[in-house]
Amino acid sequence: YPGLRELRVFEVVDLARTKLTKRTVDSFHCPLGMERATLFDSEILGLHVEAFPSGRKIYRLKWKRDGKQGRETLGEHGVITLEQARKKAIALRANLLEGKAPKETRAAKAAEIRRAIALRDLIEMWLTEGPAAAPSKRQSSWDTDARKLRRHIAPLLGAKRAREVSRTDVENAQRGITRGDTARDVKTGPRGRSIVKGGEGAARSAVLSLSSCYSWAIDQGIVDENPCLSVKKSKPRKMERFLSQEEATRLFATLHELQVCGQIDGGFADMIRLLLLTGARKSEIQELQWREIDFERQLIRLSRERSKTGEKTIPLNDEALRILKDRLRRRKISNIHAFPSRRSAGPAQGLQKAWNFARTRADLSDVRLHDLRHSFASFAAADGASLYLIGKALGHSQSQTTERYAHLRDDPLRAVAAGVQNRIFSGK
Repeated sequence: YPGLRELRVFEVVDLARTKLTKRTVDSFHCPLGMERATLFDSEILGLHVEAFPSGRKIYRLKWKRDGKQGRETLGEHGVITLEQARKKAIALRANLLEGKAPKETRAAKAAEIRRAIALRDLIEMWLTEGPAAAPSKRQSSWDTDARKLRRHIAPLLGAKRAREVSRTDVENAQRGITRGDTARDVKTGPRGRSIVKGGEGAARSAVLSLSSCYSWAIDQGIVDENPCLSVKKSKPRKMERFLSQEEATRLFATLHELQVCGQIDGGFADMIRLLLLTGARKSEIQELQWREIDFERQLIRLSRERSKTGEKTIPLNDEALRILKDRLRRRKISNIHAFPSRRSAGPAQGLQKAWNFARTRADLSDVRLHDLRHSFASFAAADGASLYLIGKALGHSQSQTTERYAHLRDDPLRAVAAGVQNRIFSGK
């Protein structure tokens, strides 16, 4: 090419315009010692090909509009043809004539792709990007949402476009989950399995998780409406079960017998005892770390990440304190958890299995592990504790949550009524 010898090394070469053809593009190369060379097309304004020392050639379009200018990459020679590059260049120039810059066009196209996303892909996008918009939501809650959506919603509605999912679709999915259409046995690892049962409760919670996903998608501009909002969800059945004093005593006696006989691990037995003695949630005790226990002030301090309702303080009575001090004396230095796993550095796993065995032996087969928390509240209410103090002890963030225990405070009133009765009929 004329004049190349006068150019400095690494200077960009812009050659005269010529009609680009496959032959001219194939024969066009970057001269030795140059960073790149450019050859413009004489037919489409701004269309050009850039050649690099590596032999690579890129089709691009140089544009200018309203005082702004830029360069758009159309594709690599060999990956796309010259004719395809011409068509892209013509389309981009048409957008320029309509007042749309290429970057604006790309953004619109990307938005359209997102709006055409399948529900299955939207779910995964929410699980990945959603936590940034909800920093106060615990990871365990995201894990629960992931299980519900992947195991129940995705198999039924995942292939549909998220924008096209209707109220009827969600209602049909809710009925299907209730019937057990998504029930299956899932292998989760070499030693793990998850039995997905479905049912009414699973259907209701899966729809609630899907509704949260759609609310986020609306904020992101991916969908326009939430099809879950108008779906009538079944009301949860009240499954509260309170231990009587006799049942609580029997449970503690059974745990002692099973532990002495070696039929239940001492760690699991202590976890069960602490759940009833503190009213804490399962994860709060199972994942308890030594640094969270203040033995001097007789309490457990949980961070926002560890508690469902934010930072929380759990008071320890004398028996609960004795259990933890006894475990502390037998603690291995390397253990950061009060109830460590024998196989890993994390907390012990298998509490539910141990509880199922213990409750059967104690003739409490209808009692759930979470009912120990309800029982703590019921004993406190029966002793005359105010609903405010019960809520504080349980870590409730809303007073309405504690009001379920209001009727349990009738026992002292019954004692008053019984006293009047005794006074009236004492002469008989």
